[in-house]
This record gives sequence, structure tokens and C-alpha cells, in this order.
Amino acid sequence: MATIYKLAALGGDTVAVPRLIFSHLPRVDGDTVRVALYVLDKNCTDPRAIARDLGLKSIEAANRALQYWSGAGLLEPDRGAPAAAAPEQKPAAEIDLAAVNDPYVAVLCEEAQTAFGKALGRSDLQRLVGLYLNEGWQPDVLLLCCAEVARQGRRTVGAVSRELGRWREAGVETGEDAERYLRQVKQREEWCAEAARLFGVEPQTLTRWECRAIARWHEEWHFGADMIEEALLRADAHRTVRYVDGILRSWRSQGLTNVKAVRGKGALSPANILATGRQPAKQPARDLFNRNWNAVFDDETEE
Repeated sequence: MATIYKLAALGGDTVAVPRLIFSHLPRVDGDTVRVALYVLDKNCTDPRAIARDLGLKSIEAANRALQYWSGAGLLEPDRGAPAAAAPEQKPAAEIDLAAVNDPYVAVLCEEAQTAFGKALGRSDLQRLVGLYLNEGWQPDVLLLCCAEVARQGRRTVGAVSRELGRWREAGVETGEDAERYLRQVKQREEWCAEAARLFGVEPQTLTRWECRAIARWHEEWHFGADMIEEALLRADAHRTVRYVDGILRSWRSQGLTNVKAVRGKGALSPANILATGRQPAKQPARDLFNRNWNAVFDDETEE
């Protein structure tokens, strides 16, 4: 039998917690809540102190939590506070690699050059080490990023820095996060390659919007290649990702989740789809297979 609990008598000091925090509990993670409680208790909004005292993964994690609570209305900019002093760190260009007493630095420099398949100049090595010492990226994450940009054919530290910016936006902080993110990237590339084959185009010709749409078909709508092929049959001469996206979006909204359901709803059957290329009989104006799908999503803009 499960134990039944009740609130114990409060002892010691208490801290008033605004109801605003409780209203956000369903949509924030544990670290974000901990940061709010820390700020209420300590009246401290220094991300370095917060990350240190709460054992967060990085200072950036504390910054994100502070930005969240600022947007939620719990915090507001302190206009009268003096500007925070810049941290006493050497810029990457001034890092004396020989004087850094950190075993990870030598490993990082050696493994990064192996990943790139070339020797890096002193300035590039200093910039790479700066990503570790000054920006807080863990060595394993940096090396995974070096390997990824090398795979893409971009063997420079600048490419690593830009790629890390995208990783941070995706929530990557640890090596485990990076490996999960890279698995997702690989899966999306495979989906795009498969879709490009179905559309009869080269994968590299797909735009960013088209790649995101293809990922959405699989990740959010759970449609496979068979549904994409079926949509292409309905698209006829309009064999574009945007047009097919409109067809798939409409099927999803009607709860048509597989080819059998789609064919049961429409005028085409497996027999006449495979046997001839004849056009189906003209359908009523409201038939979902004879709509102008480009017009359905004119409000969306491609990047």
C-alpha cells in the first residue's frame, strides 16, 4: 500500500514564492525552477554564481533560465546597476598554449588536427582552446563538433565556432547532448536523401525550408516514404515539396495516417494507380485531391 503524506510543520526561515512560478511549472524543467528559487532566496542573479552553487552544466544554462524568467515577468533589467565587469580572461589570440596547465588542452589540439586531417596554425589552435577555456565548451563536445564539420568538408576552427552556435541553440551542452543531436542530424539527412530520390532531384538542391518540411513529415506527422509517394501520385505535375506538404498537411488534419485510409477516401485505387496513367474522373470542387495546394500555404515563406 502506498504511503500517504501530509505537509510537515514548517521550521526555520521561509521564502515567499510568487504564484507566477507555480503557473509556469507545467512548461519548465527542473533547472529553470531551481534558478528561480535560488534567485528568490539569495537575491542573486549572477549566472556564474548560480551555475556554481546549483551545479548546472554551464553558465549558459543559468543565463537561459534568467532570460526565461525575465520574459515571464519574474525578473526585470536593473537599469541602475553598474555594468558588470568583464571576466578576467585572456582573449583566445593571447592564450599561451605552453603555459596552460591543463592536460585537456594538449589532447584537444592533437585530436582536432587529426579530425581535420591537417596541421592547424598557432592562431587557430589558440582560438580552439579559447572555445574550451573562455566559452566553457567541454573537450568531448568540441571534438565531436570538429569531426562533424570535417565530415561536411569545412575543416576550419571558424566553422567549428559557427556550428557550436547552432548546437547551443538546439540545447547541446554535454557530450551526450551532442551525440543525440548528431543522430538526429544523420536521420534527417537520410530522410532528405530518400525524399530527393522520390522527387527526382539531388539532395543538395533542397532548400532549408524543404529540409525542415521533410523532417516534419517524419518527426511530427509520422509519415513514411509510402505516404510521400502517394502524395506525389496526387500531385501529378506539381512535383514540389511545397505542394506535397500541402497534401500531407490536409491528410493529417483529416486523420488519414496511412495509404489504405487515403485511397479509401479518394477516387484513386491501387489498381488504377498502377495500371494506367489516366486522370481520375473529375471530382466535386471540395474534393481534397483536386485542390490548389500551393494556394493553401501562400502565407508560408521559404528561406
